[in-house]
Amino acid sequence: MQLIQTRLWNSVFSLFLVLILSGCLEKIPEGMVLIPSGEFTIGTDQIDEENHALMLGLNKPWFADESPERRIDIPDFYIDRYEVTNLKYYIYCQATDHKPPRYWKGQKFPEGQDHFPVTEVNYFDASGYAKWAGKRLPTETEWEKAARGRAGFIYPWGDDFISGVANLSLSPRTKTGQGLKPVGSFPKSASPYKVQDMVGNVWEWVWEYYQPYPGNTFKAPAYEKKQIVVRGLSYMGVGHFSKKEFLKVVSLKARASYREHLSPLARKKDVGFRCAKDRPPFMQRVFGVKASQPDASGGSPLESKANSR
Repeated sequence: MQLIQTRLWNSVFSLFLVLILSGCLEKIPEGMVLIPSGEFTIGTDQIDEENHALMLGLNKPWFADESPERRIDIPDFYIDRYEVTNLKYYIYCQATDHKPPRYWKGQKFPEGQDHFPVTEVNYFDASGYAKWAGKRLPTETEWEKAARGRAGFIYPWGDDFISGVANLSLSPRTKTGQGLKPVGSFPKSASPYKVQDMVGNVWEWVWEYYQPYPGNTFKAPAYEKKQIVVRGLSYMGVGHFSKKEFLKVVSLKARASYREHLSPLARKKDVGFRCAKDRPPFMQRVFGVKASQPDASGGSPLESKANSR
């Protein structure tokens, strides 16, 4: 009897070790970062009381479409550590005969730009790559959590704007700042989860339409235009302002909660993307047992339109 109990306890203990170590032994997809589930802060309750943005000629008050600030929880997921590069997009184009971006020389990106983020890709281009790679575009909430961490930092690196930490234009004298840089060139801009370039370098497409948050009362005409959200600000200038105002605009647009939007057909030289992926269920991660339901990764709110193109 005692021998049976000992064997039973050994079996239970072994299973316990498997459960505990499964997270440590989990094989995270190459080039991606695990963002664990748990509450985090999204949005802000700040108000542009002086109408600073409108006085500068911008199309919406600061913070207007980012409220209310909320603490929410989302399932864990993976996200690319870096933006998708020219080299990775080239492999995709070669494998699928997809049309390359306009700035490429024929079928190949400019020499020496292997590790630069691919740009001049529209929403459908980005979604197509993501689906081909077995991934998808991140949702707004996923993107913001990956950028801000659970604590809800204002910027990926903390609550204070620091010049030079990210690839952002810092002078109104040039429209292109330091220019586009290889991914990961600004490691001090990493988020709490060590995701790189969440702010700066290029704007990034996310999964869904530009719509008001639950409880938001701001009336934005763009809500009716079926535009897609882009996040993260780019290396490009932000307009013709005095240097003081220019830096203030950059610091406000560089916040990880800031929302911008574009037509899904837009191909901009400072817009790229990164991918996300659902984390498999526990049994699949540990024992390789796949769920019976079909995989829905790679979908998008405009997928039916994209498929008809």
